[in-house]
Amino acid sequence: RPVDDRNQPNPYLSGIADRDIVTPGGKKLTLINPAHMTRQAYQLEQKIYGVGGRTTSLDAVRPENTPDDWEREALLSFTRGEKDASKLIKKGDKTVMRVMMPAITRESCLQCHMRKGDQAGDIRGGISITFPIDGIVELFRSQFKTNALYHLLIYLIGITGLAVFYVQTSRQMKKRAAIEKQLRRQTEEWQNTFDAIPDIITIQDSEMRIIRANRATYEFFQATPDELVGSACYSLFRENATACPGCRGVRSVVDGYRHCSMVEHKILENYFHICSAPVLDEQGEFQYLVYIAHDITDKKKLKEELFQARKMEAIGTLAGGIAHDFNNILAAILGYTEMIQLSLPKGSPLEHDLNQIILAGNRAGDLIKQILTFSRKKKQQKEELRINRTVREAVKMMRSSLPTTIDIREDIDEQCGLVFADPTNIHQIILNLFTNAFHAVGNAPGTLQLSLKPVVLSPEPVADKTEIQPGSYVELTVRDSGQGMDEITMSRIFDPYFTTKEQGAGTGLGLAVIHGIVEDCKGFIEVESVAGQGTAFHIFLPTVNREKRGKREKPEETPRMPLPGGNERILFVDDEVAITRISHSLLSNLGYRVTVETQSLKALEKFRNEPDSFDLLIT
Repeated sequence: RPVDDRNQPNPYLSGIADRDIVTPGGKKLTLINPAHMTRQAYQLEQKIYGVGGRTTSLDAVRPENTPDDWEREALLSFTRGEKDASKLIKKGDKTVMRVMMPAITRESCLQCHMRKGDQAGDIRGGISITFPIDGIVELFRSQFKTNALYHLLIYLIGITGLAVFYVQTSRQMKKRAAIEKQLRRQTEEWQNTFDAIPDIITIQDSEMRIIRANRATYEFFQATPDELVGSACYSLFRENATACPGCRGVRSVVDGYRHCSMVEHKILENYFHICSAPVLDEQGEFQYLVYIAHDITDKKKLKEELFQARKMEAIGTLAGGIAHDFNNILAAILGYTEMIQLSLPKGSPLEHDLNQIILAGNRAGDLIKQILTFSRKKKQQKEELRINRTVREAVKMMRSSLPTTIDIREDIDEQCGLVFADPTNIHQIILNLFTNAFHAVGNAPGTLQLSLKPVVLSPEPVADKTEIQPGSYVELTVRDSGQGMDEITMSRIFDPYFTTKEQGAGTGLGLAVIHGIVEDCKGFIEVESVAGQGTAFHIFLPTVNREKRGKREKPEETPRMPLPGGNERILFVDDEVAITRISHSLLSNLGYRVTVETQSLKALEKFRNEPDSFDLLIT
């Protein structure tokens, strides 16, 4: 550089030959080393920015570069491996920052410092910088406030956004939770309703495989959901390998319509009303099939029972009508016979024959009473009944209705005493027991034994029957040589509508009716049966205790006396001509003036026209 006030020849570079040169134009130039240039830069920074700096060393070449106390301490720290040094100090009322970095010797430095024996990489000294920080602190404070405001604003915006997001999210979560709760409640309600339906309901796919079923289905088949789900409908209900011919479910899958019908299940021996209804999507495509099976077995049994009751009612009405007509004929036969008896002289040989006719007629009358009892034309009421006679009559009636392959044996004790019962109910007991025995024996030859005997029950045998009182009873036993029963069947034989017979062969009410009749008579039933060996029903009915009830006084016999006669006028009305004729003859023989009429309307008209012409009306 040109030599001037700032750039004087450096005495520390005197060892360099070309330190000072003169240009051809006479201008003097001197060599400026980096240290000198650095000092000039420090002076310029001090002047412009107020930042002072210098190069110092523990072994300074220039005295001006001798370190102060802080710089010395910093230089010593460099020798201990520190990378830099800094410190805040007070200069008057100002605060300055002092910073020092180590100066490392490079190859270019050796031109000036070779004489010192320095090597590249040695710590030659340090570069010390001193600058005021009050402005920087103020600037930092100003920037800090601005940045703080910015950050506070950003924070508030963020907090507001988070709050809005939280509120929106919370609302959405609450709304979602409410919707999920409602869906769970609706699902539970649907499932509870689905399981509460007593019918068999299954949801099936297009291949008739069960997707879902209600509780009634699991209970009916006594299976778990894992056992039913995935099973084919036809394999479960019919034990078939393929769909049933004419299956309503298959038809619903094909045509998309609901189909219903009544079917008989051969395996389960039940009747069902089934309906298959397809569920389609908005495009009309098949989704799944709802299959419902309603068990109508009991309903069908009730229908058959109603039909049977009506049939029996019709038979009873027919039997009652026949018995009524036969009774009129019998009345004429007995009436004419008695008229002949009255006209015979005493000791006539015909009297015995006429007595036989009357005896046969009375037996025919008893038969008519039984027919009227069967047809319910006779009012049922309990009475002191000599049960041996009633049982014998019932057995006679049943003999004609059972096939000859069944050998009926009876053992009736004539000293059974009296029971308080309705004769019709005793007939009903014999009828139902004989019918059950016949079905148990079947078409094969068999034996049916009936016995009736008096028994006395002590407290010990009836200790397990708290409702039965010890005392005198009549034991009616009906034993057959049929198939017998197992314990499970015996436990249900008195349940209404329970039957082991084939469909249509019975209603399951016979033994239930017997049980009700026996209980009404304060009796009880015992059953013994061995599978394959037959069954015996023992019916115990209490006898009438005459001592407690008081003995009836035998009425005095009225001596036979001639019938009194008269001459009064009698209007006799009956629709049976034979009855009117015999009555006209009997009454006329007694001296009465008799007018007979077989039509009630004509008789009424005659009585209204001549009310004073008659003293008595018989109809």
